Amino acid sequence: MSMHRFFVEPDQIKGTRVLFSPDVSHQIVRVLRLKSEVTIIVLNNEGMQFEVKLVKLDPQQCEGEILQTQVVDTEPKIRLHLIVALAQRDKFEWILQKCCELGIHTITPMLTERSLVMKTMDFHKKQERWKRILKEAAEQSHRGRIPELRSPIHFDQALQETGGWCLIAWENEQRQRLMDVFDGENSKDIAVMVGPEGGFSEQEIQAAVLLGWKPFSMGKRILRMETAAIVACALVFQLSGDI
Repeated sequence: MSMHRFFVEPDQIKGTRVLFSPDVSHQIVRVLRLKSEVTIIVLNNEGMQFEVKLVKLDPQQCEGEILQTQVVDTEPKIRLHLIVALAQRDKFEWILQKCCELGIHTITPMLTERSLVMKTMDFHKKQERWKRILKEAAEQSHRGRIPELRSPIHFDQALQETGGWCLIAWENEQRQRLMDVFDGENSKDIAVMVGPEGGFSEQEIQAAVLLGWKPFSMGKRILRMETAAIVACALVFQLSGDI
């Protein structure tokens, strides 16, 4: 049976001691009901993991003793930035969870001509929940870091993503599949853009191509946007040799 895993802030690691925050301490004591002397895995979200023995159980602040330190080896070699149109809450949260499990580095919600309109205030209300979903997915999938969740941007801002390889999924692309436009060998930074249920408009695609984005097809069948986001990320990791 694998050990429980918990992300903590780097400043919660004091020498050979780990001081857990109230929310994690509550989970350890009240939810999981772990016992003193139990060994767990602690991650600092900076690529290191620690085997830790619980030495003090307190719902407000548990403490642990570091037994062993090692580098996390589960993170992908590439940094994949997923830029995806906002959708209904359950669909968007499914995308967050599954794409985190696959290994994305960064995710940015996007507003397009046909996407769900969300006020900045609405995003801030959901932000903490979404960050928690990413944290739990990262712990479950044995990742070494939690993907960064950025604030929503409009499509024209998303096009300004510079550096690396910029790819855009488009259902009307007939010739080029992802393997035809992918060049992961020459870039460690890759951006993939996935549109809303209604797809990108012709004008949006034209604007993207003018700025160097490369449209690609994911087959003859039309995928739902949450399916498209997950499949696109999986294909990138497969082509880069990470799956």
